[in-house]
This record gives sequence, structure tokens and C-alpha cells, in this order.
Amino acid sequence: MPRTESNDEPNPGQAAPLDAVVLSGTHQNPKRLIDGRNKAFLDIEGRPLVRHVVDALGASTLIKRTYVVGPQAELEQALSGCGQTVCVPQEGKMLDNAWAAIRAVEASYADAGTDAADRRPILLVSCDLPLVSAAGIDDFVARAAALEPAQGDPNAMVVGVCDENGLTPFHGSTEHPGIQRPMVQLAEGRMRLANIYVVRPRLLAHSEFLQTSFSYRKAQDWRNVMKLVISLFRQQGGWTAAWMIGRLQLAAMLAAGDGGVYRRVRAGNTMDRVEAAVSAVLGGPVKVAVTPFGGLSLDVDDEDDYRVLSRRYAEWMDITRATATGPARTR
Repeated sequence: MPRTESNDEPNPGQAAPLDAVVLSGTHQNPKRLIDGRNKAFLDIEGRPLVRHVVDALGASTLIKRTYVVGPQAELEQALSGCGQTVCVPQEGKMLDNAWAAIRAVEASYADAGTDAADRRPILLVSCDLPLVSAAGIDDFVARAAALEPAQGDPNAMVVGVCDENGLTPFHGSTEHPGIQRPMVQLAEGRMRLANIYVVRPRLLAHSEFLQTSFSYRKAQDWRNVMKLVISLFRQQGGWTAAWMIGRLQLAAMLAAGDGGVYRRVRAGNTMDRVEAAVSAVLGGPVKVAVTPFGGLSLDVDDEDDYRVLSRRYAEWMDITRATATGPARTR
């Protein structure tokens, strides 16, 4: 599919090329650095992590320009020779950096008018995904487009999640190290959040809550769960979301036994309910797209992840290349 510079919004269900934002800011918490460095510049197979992501975006048929936000001088050096790439100076926390890049995207369409800019989707992805691929990106953009409503307002955000089938090949064994993280117990299956989104940020009335949820995203830490729930009580629509988090946590606690109570709780944890709860909190329509590309969930979270991904990169990229893309699902 050739790239296009068209400013037109695609028809619902039809995937069209869009711009991408890569979050590569230096974390303000030194404990979140790896070997004292911004994860974006850690090397795997001779390329910094951010270069893996930008190269995949550059090879995608559904990405036009890529905007990378972070320490500008280092990014320009790491991304030298990458066409259709704009480096945006970081401004602070994750959400501040995201808005800096979003404003840069919007500035490139200044002549299109405010309404057109508000409705134009942007792909948002993190910088520390060495197993990202052009096929995985194109597949997710197509799935996000398939979830667009035929009538009414477009989605404000489509959140990527990986299902159990896509994650299992990376779990490892006693002989070979792997990465295995807790999954959310949904009626539709066991899922884990991916690090890829399609967003129309101007359509989210409460986008500032994204920073709060990101700060407390480590759900296996009960302290973070409680902090998130408390913050939800102060947020419009937060009671419904807090109730949903309670159900998800209960299902996770009961999952090992696989008993009747677990099955009943999990059966009520539908994707539709999750979407409704998140939509209420963020103030705009949010949908979930399930991707078969498990590598989109395998970010470099800590030094152990970095060592495992470095060691198994070649064979795990073979798994990524062999991942079959199916038809984009609508609900």
C-alpha cells in the first residue's frame, strides 16, 4: 500500500496511513533507568532500542511520519539516516512529552483546521520494544480501524492488548530464560496490556488521568493498586472503574484454583465493561484491540528483561515474523 499525505479521515473500518509518536523520554526516577541510562539507547543486536522501533515504523505501510520525543541531541544521533522522522525535545513526565510530540504532529497539519486535527488518529508507541515489527504495526492499525463506529463520534483511544496465545512463546523454560508477567483475567481470555495505542487525544476530556494510571500501572504491587483505586474515587466516572479493578484483582487472586467462583467472576469481566469503565474515566470512547503479536507487550522493564531480550532476540524475532495476522475483529 503506498503512503499518502492525504489529510482526510478514513472511512470507518478502513485503515489509512497515520503519523506515529514514539515516547523516548529520560525517566525522572533513577530507579527506572537501566545501567544508569535511558532505555531508548540500550543496544540490542547493534541498534539502540529506539532505532528498532523507528525502523519498524519506517517499514510499515500504514505509517507516514514518525515523531520521536526525548533528549533531542541523543535521538538525532541514534536516528541518523531515518527518513520521515522528526525528533522532538522532551518536556518532563510521560504525558508532557506525549503532548509535545502531539503538538508537533498537529503543527504539520496547521492548514487543515482544528476540527480535522482533533479527529486525526495518531499511533502512540513506547521506545523499548525490540520485538516490534512492521507487520505487527500494520496489523494493529488495521484492528483499530475496524473498531471505528460506523456513525457518531470516532474512538478517542484504542488500547492494544496481547492475548495468552501470543505471549506464551516468550515464557521460557527451565533451560531457556523467558519473560512471563501477570495477565488480566477477562471473559474473552487472559490478556496483557501492549505498549501500542491509536489515539485522538483532543477527544479525551480527562487525558491528564493517563499520567496517574501510568504511574500506578504495576498491578502486581498491591500498594499501586490501592493508590490507583483511591485516585479513581476522586475522578469523574471513577467508581465504575474502581469496581472493575476490584473484579480484575479478585479474578487474578482466584485464577490458580480455577474454581467456580473464579469462573463466575471472570465471566463478568467482559471487554465491553472494561471499555465502558475506562471511557468514563478518560472522558471519551475507548476500545480494546487484541493483537496476536506478543512482542508488543515485551518492553524492557528492567535489567533482567534487557538481558533476556538481548540473549533471545534472534529466535524471538523469528517467532514475531512467523506470527500470522487474521482478520481485524469488530465487536
